Amino acid sequence: MTNLVLNKNQKEATLHNKGPMMVLSGPGSGKTTVITYRIKNLIENLEVLPNDILVITFTKAASEEMKQRFNKVCNNSYNVTFGTFHSYFFRIIRAYYKYDLNNILNDYEKTNIIKNIISKNNISFDNEEEFIQAIINEISLLKNELINPIFFNSNYTDSNTFSIIFKEYEDFKQENNKIDFDDMLIKCYNLIKKDENVRKFWKDKYKYILIDEFQDINRVQYECIKMLINNEKNIFIVGDDDQSIYGFRGSKPEFLLKFPNDFDNTKKIILNTNYRSTKQIINLCNTIIEDNNNRYNKNIVGTDKTYKAPILIRAYDAYEEAKKIVEKIEALKKDYSLEEIAIIYRTNIQARAIVEKFMDYNIEYQLKDKVPSIYDHFIAKDIIAYLKLALDKLDNTSFMRIANKPKRFLNKNMLSDAIDICKNEKSILEYLYCSTSLKSWQLEKVNDLLFHIGQIKKKNAYDAIRYILKIVGYEDYIEEYASFKNIGTKGLLEIANEILESSKGYTDILTYLDHIEDIKEEIDKKYKSKNNQKGIVLTTMHSAKGLEFDVVFVIGCIDGIIPHEKSKSNMEIEEERRLFYVALTRAKRLLYISILETKYENKVIPSRFLKKLIKFKR
Repeated sequence: MTNLVLNKNQKEATLHNKGPMMVLSGPGSGKTTVITYRIKNLIENLEVLPNDILVITFTKAASEEMKQRFNKVCNNSYNVTFGTFHSYFFRIIRAYYKYDLNNILNDYEKTNIIKNIISKNNISFDNEEEFIQAIINEISLLKNELINPIFFNSNYTDSNTFSIIFKEYEDFKQENNKIDFDDMLIKCYNLIKKDENVRKFWKDKYKYILIDEFQDINRVQYECIKMLINNEKNIFIVGDDDQSIYGFRGSKPEFLLKFPNDFDNTKKIILNTNYRSTKQIINLCNTIIEDNNNRYNKNIVGTDKTYKAPILIRAYDAYEEAKKIVEKIEALKKDYSLEEIAIIYRTNIQARAIVEKFMDYNIEYQLKDKVPSIYDHFIAKDIIAYLKLALDKLDNTSFMRIANKPKRFLNKNMLSDAIDICKNEKSILEYLYCSTSLKSWQLEKVNDLLFHIGQIKKKNAYDAIRYILKIVGYEDYIEEYASFKNIGTKGLLEIANEILESSKGYTDILTYLDHIEDIKEEIDKKYKSKNNQKGIVLTTMHSAKGLEFDVVFVIGCIDGIIPHEKSKSNMEIEEERRLFYVALTRAKRLLYISILETKYENKVIPSRFLKKLIKFKR
């Protein structure tokens, strides 16, 4: 390590002494090396005391890795402080507020509190897990952005509902003397802003502050840092505005872009040599990211490593995409370990087809994110109930689930009496058909259902589900349900279409139902297993940041997925482009980009981010 050769820009950054410095580090440019060797230089050549140095990262894992890298370089000789923003700010507030670790809510507790508030207030949603996470993210965003809750507009519910959730959550914490991770930041900000003695003590505590991944900083963190830097302004930041992808929690490239204005005489260094990727991959990534306007120009170059140009995969749909990727992987296995291959996607729902195809081919994989089983969604359970009822009219549990989906005007008392009479010995459906107590319109609906399940039984899985959605009228039920709950239909219909998509290739219903049970069992096992570190890495674009692989597949690269259909403004589109850039720059040797012709049988077009590279009609 002592014989490490730094390039010109890396060396200039490590030798920097006093005053503010901004290091713009492109992908694979050796930023961790620069930080560790700068600390080493401060101590060994500039006689800075180790206790006067603070190194801040964004995650505990990154902090530990940075500390280990530094200790390896310096043979564990120096006691430099490494930590996260949260650990640093918690140290500041814990003495003043008499907090300890028992006062901090973990993510599980936070989720349960929000869940109970939503349940208590009978708040509507289309998917509980997604809704709760969205609300948690929005509460975090308004705090990180220092927004007054009165002026915050939720994207997931109305203002009054959000206010209720927010107030009751804050009341719970106050009554139980609890804080969450966002409160650490807010309380620190308020404390050092109002208390000059506390501010002065912590300004004098560290003479040199180094911050990694500065593009991930949010407003409250930035405002705190500005107040905590000593008068010599010895702040050294490393980041890449092109990899700022956490806008949903308040991170913006603007903080990097405005840094020289907030800290006079800032020196700027660009680490523009990418040691990770081949020249062909670097050129592609440069072509894509240069379309963003709100950025520093970096002119990323490589080290003349060359290999194959990025490869475009064209597939009719997600089913064929998964099949083609598996075929590619089967060939790649001869030259690459599975752990050096990654599948990267924009949203978790895209993982479904890949996971199922991997199971079919017995390919080992690991999930970087929690991928909830789509088959646990109420829409999937309803469709499965129709399929089971078609196979067995005696399956009264399945009948009861879909008795009024869509409306068949079978009231609760009537159904309750039928359960008591039939128990598990007779088919409730056939009992109702023979019942003299049904009105003519009710009998007509029951008769229709009997006819429908007879038709469903004759079909393969795909045609059966399509029949349930289109002919039986389950899509109409989704529309009515969404209207009653006052929620959007798009997300619900996507779930229904994904279930339909999942049934392709299964010649009969029973085989498909067995497949679902296998998938649910497999996903559950993946979550519970502590040894989930073997095989191909499946990850979202957000979770891929900081990782690198010999071979990368970026899948589903169509408009509506990347950029995501919810991203409308120029600012949102630029963040989506940065997210795409992060995904592509994970590749070291081989990069595959997959586009689809259709999504749920509807025509789609390739991502606009590829417009310079692919000829297609918009």
